[in-house]
Amino acid sequence: MLSPEIVAVEKDFLVVYKPPRLHSAPKTKSNGATILDWCAATYPEIRELGGWKAGEGGLLHRLDYETHGLLLIARNSLAMEAFLAQQQEGRILKEYSALVLKSDKELPGFPKEKPELPHLFFEGKNGSPFTITSAFRAYGPGRKEVRPVFPPLIPDAGRSAKTKELYRTEILAGRPVPDAPFPYCLFLRLRIQKGFRHQIRNHLAWLQWPILNDALYGGPSAGKGLLALRACSLIFIDPSSGEERNN
Repeated sequence: MLSPEIVAVEKDFLVVYKPPRLHSAPKTKSNGATILDWCAATYPEIRELGGWKAGEGGLLHRLDYETHGLLLIARNSLAMEAFLAQQQEGRILKEYSALVLKSDKELPGFPKEKPELPHLFFEGKNGSPFTITSAFRAYGPGRKEVRPVFPPLIPDAGRSAKTKELYRTEILAGRPVPDAPFPYCLFLRLRIQKGFRHQIRNHLAWLQWPILNDALYGGPSAGKGLLALRACSLIFIDPSSGEERNN
Protein backbone atom coordinates (compact mmCIF):
# COMPACT_ATOMS: atom_id res chain seq x y z
CA MET A 1 0.00 0.00 0.00
CA LEU A 2 1.22 3.51 -0.82
CA SER A 3 2.30 5.74 2.07
CA PRO A 4 2.04 9.51 2.75
CA GLU A 5 5.03 11.57 1.67
CA ILE A 6 6.22 15.16 2.10
CA VAL A 7 6.96 16.35 -1.44
CA ALA A 8 8.07 19.94 -0.68
CA VAL A 9 8.84 21.84 2.54
CA GLU A 10 9.00 25.65 2.59
CA LYS A 11 8.67 28.10 5.47
CA ASP A 12 5.17 29.04 4.29
CA PHE A 13 3.75 25.76 3.04
CA LEU A 14 3.97 22.00 2.56
CA VAL A 15 3.13 19.97 -0.53
CA VAL A 16 2.09 16.50 0.57
CA TYR A 17 1.25 13.26 -1.22
CA LYS A 18 -1.97 11.66 0.07
CA PRO A 19 -2.27 7.95 -0.72
CA PRO A 20 -5.60 6.36 -1.69
CA ARG A 21 -8.00 5.28 1.05
CA LEU A 22 -6.84 7.89 3.53
CA HIS A 23 -9.05 10.82 4.51
CA SER A 24 -7.73 14.34 3.98
CA ALA A 25 -9.12 15.80 7.21
CA PRO A 26 -11.16 14.59 10.18
CA LYS A 27 -14.94 14.69 10.16
CA THR A 28 -15.05 13.70 13.84
CA LYS A 29 -12.27 12.54 16.17
CA SER A 30 -9.70 11.11 13.77
CA ASN A 31 -7.27 9.22 16.04
CA GLY A 32 -4.43 10.05 13.65
CA ALA A 33 -6.16 8.53 10.63
CA THR A 34 -6.03 11.48 8.20
CA ILE A 35 -3.32 13.14 6.12
CA LEU A 36 -3.73 16.28 8.27
CA ASP A 37 -3.00 14.27 11.42
CA TRP A 38 0.00 12.62 9.75
CA CYS A 39 1.49 15.99 8.74
CA ALA A 40 0.74 17.64 12.10
CA ALA A 41 2.81 14.99 13.90
CA THR A 42 5.91 16.59 12.31
CA TYR A 43 4.61 20.11 11.64
CA PRO A 44 2.24 20.81 14.56
CA GLU A 45 1.84 24.48 13.62
CA ILE A 46 -0.49 23.57 10.75
CA ARG A 47 -3.17 22.38 13.15
CA GLU A 48 -3.34 25.78 14.92
CA LEU A 49 -4.35 27.71 11.81
CA GLY A 50 -7.90 28.86 11.19
CA GLY A 51 -8.42 27.16 7.85
CA TRP A 52 -11.13 27.55 5.26
CA LYS A 53 -13.12 25.01 7.26
CA ALA A 54 -13.21 24.42 11.03
CA GLY A 55 -10.83 21.71 12.23
CA GLU A 56 -8.84 21.54 8.99
CA GLY A 57 -5.93 23.76 10.06
CA GLY A 58 -3.69 24.80 7.17
CA LEU A 59 -5.25 22.38 4.68
CA LEU A 60 -6.23 24.38 1.57
CA HIS A 61 -8.27 21.70 -0.20
CA ARG A 62 -9.24 18.05 0.07
CA LEU A 63 -8.96 14.93 -2.04
CA ASP A 64 -11.65 12.24 -1.99
CA TYR A 65 -10.92 9.23 0.20
CA GLU A 66 -10.25 7.04 -2.87
CA THR A 67 -8.23 9.66 -4.79
CA HIS A 68 -4.47 9.95 -4.37
CA GLY A 69 -2.10 12.80 -5.11
CA LEU A 70 -0.92 16.24 -4.01
CA LEU A 71 -2.30 18.54 -1.32
CA LEU A 72 -1.24 22.08 -0.39
CA ILE A 73 -1.01 22.98 3.31
CA ALA A 74 -0.19 26.44 4.75
CA ARG A 75 2.24 26.67 7.68
CA ASN A 76 1.48 30.15 9.03
CA SER A 77 -1.40 32.62 9.15
CA LEU A 78 0.05 35.04 6.57
CA ALA A 79 0.53 32.23 4.06
CA MET A 80 -2.95 30.93 4.84
CA GLU A 81 -4.45 34.35 4.13
CA ALA A 82 -2.51 34.65 0.85
CA PHE A 83 -3.50 31.16 -0.31
CA LEU A 84 -7.16 31.71 0.55
CA ALA A 85 -7.09 34.88 -1.56
CA GLN A 86 -5.51 32.97 -4.45
CA GLN A 87 -8.10 30.26 -4.08
CA GLN A 88 -10.95 32.76 -4.12
CA GLU A 89 -9.52 34.28 -7.31
CA GLY A 90 -9.15 30.87 -8.95
CA ARG A 91 -5.35 31.14 -9.10
CA ILE A 92 -4.57 27.79 -7.46
CA LEU A 93 -4.75 25.24 -10.26
CA LYS A 94 -4.96 21.50 -9.65
CA GLU A 95 -4.14 19.08 -12.45
CA TYR A 96 -5.19 15.43 -12.47
CA SER A 97 -4.69 12.33 -14.56
CA ALA A 98 -7.36 9.67 -14.99
CA LEU A 99 -8.04 6.42 -16.85
CA VAL A 100 -11.59 6.42 -18.19
CA LEU A 101 -13.68 3.91 -20.13
CA LYS A 102 -16.69 4.36 -22.37
CA SER A 103 -19.94 3.21 -20.76
CA ASP A 104 -23.36 2.68 -22.31
CA LYS A 105 -25.01 2.82 -18.90
CA GLU A 106 -26.78 6.05 -17.96
CA LEU A 107 -26.87 6.60 -14.20
CA PRO A 108 -30.08 7.98 -12.66
CA GLY A 109 -30.36 11.64 -11.74
CA PHE A 110 -28.09 12.95 -14.50
CA PRO A 111 -29.29 15.33 -17.22
CA LYS A 112 -30.12 13.35 -20.36
CA GLU A 113 -28.47 15.71 -22.81
CA LYS A 114 -24.68 15.69 -22.84
CA PRO A 115 -21.87 16.71 -25.20
CA GLU A 116 -19.49 14.28 -26.86
CA LEU A 117 -15.76 14.28 -26.25
CA PRO A 118 -13.92 15.66 -29.32
CA HIS A 119 -12.41 13.02 -31.61
CA LEU A 120 -9.02 14.62 -31.01
CA PHE A 121 -8.84 12.70 -27.74
CA PHE A 122 -9.41 9.37 -29.46
CA GLU A 123 -6.64 10.13 -31.94
CA GLY A 124 -4.13 11.16 -29.29
CA LYS A 125 -4.14 14.80 -30.43
CA ASN A 126 -4.60 17.83 -28.20
CA GLY A 127 -6.91 20.73 -28.98
CA SER A 128 -8.52 23.42 -26.87
CA PRO A 129 -9.62 22.37 -23.37
CA PHE A 130 -13.00 20.65 -23.25
CA THR A 131 -14.88 22.27 -20.37
CA ILE A 132 -17.78 21.18 -18.17
CA THR A 133 -19.25 23.76 -15.77
CA SER A 134 -21.97 23.05 -13.23
CA ALA A 135 -23.16 23.42 -9.68
CA PHE A 136 -23.86 20.25 -7.69
CA ARG A 137 -26.52 18.72 -5.47
CA ALA A 138 -26.43 15.77 -3.11
CA TYR A 139 -28.04 12.60 -4.42
CA GLY A 140 -29.02 9.07 -3.42
CA PRO A 141 -29.20 7.10 -0.18
CA GLY A 142 -27.29 8.87 2.58
CA ARG A 143 -26.50 11.67 0.09
CA LYS A 144 -23.27 9.81 -0.71
CA GLU A 145 -23.28 10.85 -4.36
CA VAL A 146 -23.66 14.17 -6.16
CA ARG A 147 -25.26 15.21 -9.43
CA PRO A 148 -24.47 18.21 -11.66
CA VAL A 149 -26.88 21.13 -11.82
CA PHE A 150 -26.69 23.32 -14.92
CA PRO A 151 -27.91 26.90 -15.09
CA PRO A 152 -30.51 28.21 -14.79
CA LEU A 153 -32.64 25.22 -13.69
CA ILE A 154 -32.58 21.52 -14.32
CA PRO A 155 -35.65 19.28 -13.92
CA ASP A 156 -35.22 16.02 -12.08
CA ALA A 157 -37.94 13.60 -10.99
CA GLY A 158 -40.60 16.30 -11.12
CA ARG A 159 -38.62 19.01 -9.39
CA SER A 160 -36.05 21.68 -10.24
CA ALA A 161 -32.76 22.41 -8.53
CA LYS A 162 -31.36 25.94 -8.42
CA THR A 163 -27.72 26.51 -9.24
CA LYS A 164 -25.42 28.19 -6.76
CA GLU A 165 -21.61 28.32 -7.14
CA LEU A 166 -20.34 26.89 -10.42
CA TYR A 167 -17.40 24.48 -10.65
CA ARG A 168 -15.41 23.90 -13.83
CA THR A 169 -13.60 20.78 -15.00
CA GLU A 170 -11.28 21.18 -17.98
CA ILE A 171 -10.14 18.17 -19.99
CA LEU A 172 -6.78 19.36 -21.28
CA ALA A 173 -5.58 16.37 -23.26
CA GLY A 174 -6.29 12.75 -23.94
CA ARG A 175 -4.85 9.71 -25.62
CA PRO A 176 -6.01 6.14 -26.19
CA VAL A 177 -4.52 3.37 -24.04
CA PRO A 178 -3.74 0.51 -26.45
CA ASP A 179 -2.97 -2.22 -23.89
CA ALA A 180 -5.87 -1.49 -21.52
CA PRO A 181 -7.91 -4.42 -20.16
CA PHE A 182 -11.08 -2.81 -21.60
CA PRO A 183 -11.92 -1.42 -25.06
CA TYR A 184 -12.36 2.35 -25.49
CA CYS A 185 -9.98 3.32 -22.70
CA LEU A 186 -8.54 6.85 -22.57
CA PHE A 187 -5.84 8.49 -20.46
CA LEU A 188 -7.00 12.03 -19.66
CA ARG A 189 -5.26 15.05 -18.18
CA LEU A 190 -7.64 17.40 -16.38
CA ARG A 191 -7.58 20.70 -14.49
CA ILE A 192 -9.80 22.35 -11.89
CA GLN A 193 -9.63 25.54 -9.82
CA LYS A 194 -12.14 25.41 -6.99
CA GLY A 195 -13.19 21.84 -6.38
CA PHE A 196 -16.37 20.18 -5.13
CA ARG A 197 -16.79 16.70 -3.65
CA HIS A 198 -16.55 14.07 -6.44
CA GLN A 199 -16.42 16.86 -9.05
CA ILE A 200 -14.19 15.21 -11.67
CA ARG A 201 -15.65 11.75 -11.06
CA ASN A 202 -19.16 13.12 -11.46
CA HIS A 203 -18.52 15.18 -14.57
CA LEU A 204 -16.85 12.27 -16.34
CA ALA A 205 -19.64 9.88 -15.32
CA TRP A 206 -22.18 12.31 -16.79
CA LEU A 207 -20.27 12.14 -20.11
CA GLN A 208 -20.51 8.32 -19.79
CA TRP A 209 -16.73 8.07 -19.48
CA PRO A 210 -16.44 6.93 -15.83
CA ILE A 211 -13.09 6.44 -14.15
CA LEU A 212 -11.65 2.95 -13.85
CA ASN A 213 -12.53 1.35 -10.49
CA ASP A 214 -15.07 4.06 -9.62
CA ALA A 215 -17.90 1.82 -8.45
CA LEU A 216 -19.89 4.78 -7.08
CA TYR A 217 -20.20 6.34 -10.53
CA GLY A 218 -20.35 3.33 -12.80
CA GLY A 219 -16.67 2.71 -13.50
CA PRO A 220 -15.67 -0.92 -14.23
CA SER A 221 -13.24 -2.74 -11.95
CA ALA A 222 -9.78 -4.01 -12.84
CA GLY A 223 -6.38 -4.61 -11.27
CA LYS A 224 -6.00 -3.74 -7.59
CA GLY A 225 -9.32 -1.94 -7.48
CA LEU A 226 -7.84 1.52 -6.76
CA LEU A 227 -9.59 4.54 -8.25
CA ALA A 228 -7.61 5.56 -11.35
CA LEU A 229 -7.58 9.27 -10.48
CA ARG A 230 -4.43 11.09 -9.37
CA ALA A 231 -3.85 14.73 -8.40
CA CYS A 232 -0.52 15.11 -10.16
CA SER A 233 0.26 18.84 -10.16
CA LEU A 234 -0.38 22.02 -8.11
CA ILE A 235 0.20 25.46 -9.61
CA PHE A 236 0.17 28.46 -7.25
CA ILE A 237 2.03 31.63 -6.26
CA ASP A 238 4.63 31.36 -3.49
CA PRO A 239 3.48 33.90 -0.85
CA SER A 240 7.06 34.97 0.01
CA SER A 241 8.78 35.10 -3.38
CA GLY A 242 5.79 35.94 -5.58
CA GLU A 243 7.01 33.30 -8.03
CA GLU A 244 4.79 30.68 -9.61
CA ARG A 245 5.31 27.20 -8.22
CA ASN A 246 4.46 24.01 -10.09
CA ASN A 247 4.77 20.94 -7.86
